[in-house]
Amino acid sequence: MFSRNVRLGRPLKLSSWRKVAIGTWRSAGDPSVYGILEINAERALAYIEQLRARSGRRITLSHFVGKAVAETFRRHPDINVIQRWGRLYPRPNVDVFFQVASDGEGRDLSGMTIRSAQSKRMEEIAAEMEDRVTKIRSNKDRSFTRMKSMMDLLPGFVSSWILSFSGFLMYTLNLWTPLMGTPKDPFGSVMITNIGSLGLNLAFAPLVPYSRIPLLVAVGAVAEKVIAENGQPRVAPCINICVTFDHRVIDGVHASKMSKCMQKIFADPEKELS
Repeated sequence: MFSRNVRLGRPLKLSSWRKVAIGTWRSAGDPSVYGILEINAERALAYIEQLRARSGRRITLSHFVGKAVAETFRRHPDINVIQRWGRLYPRPNVDVFFQVASDGEGRDLSGMTIRSAQSKRMEEIAAEMEDRVTKIRSNKDRSFTRMKSMMDLLPGFVSSWILSFSGFLMYTLNLWTPLMGTPKDPFGSVMITNIGSLGLNLAFAPLVPYSRIPLLVAVGAVAEKVIAENGQPRVAPCINICVTFDHRVIDGVHASKMSKCMQKIFADPEKELS
């Protein structure tokens, strides 16, 4: 005779994002590798203030990291690839996907892709993101609204099949149709999320299998830390850049190149990003 193993209440109403999350990660087994780059953000923050004053735009650390990652991919094109049929295919541009809160409170998530971010100024990236976020939160972004409406209608157990099939169609077969309700290549080259906006200094985000993105970057909150400079201790604003990458595509050599390039950009952003 059997009895209930766990006492459970009625199932909760799921947001469209939660349905996507449940349908995305069905197994713990994956090729993910995790790493942390603790970096002095002093000059980056000063550079951001300069750009704000010059452009009048609300430029943030997310925009800076997005541009820095895009520049890193541009300098190391062997990282900017997609894996399909057991082979790696290079991308012609660096398209950066930024995760954002679609409701303004963080209860539901969405995102946007900045195309050819490697050739755009940070002010342009900030302006494009501001416009897209406004449309998403006011339900004026048609592609997001269609996709959200579809996920709201689907039962949770079906979402995994739909997501897996769409990923197979768009990336493995490299086919697209407007009937899917999504833009072409919706996730781009790399994904960025700002965990610092939630007050977190350190956290890793999981890769999204059907997106075929080989690298996900989580940007931590700015925190004052003691660093060594010329053999002397001093306090400086620092951040943790937490990365999750697909070991089938990126290895330790690539990670080393990215780390050195990011540190170089943060040390002299005016020179490196001009």
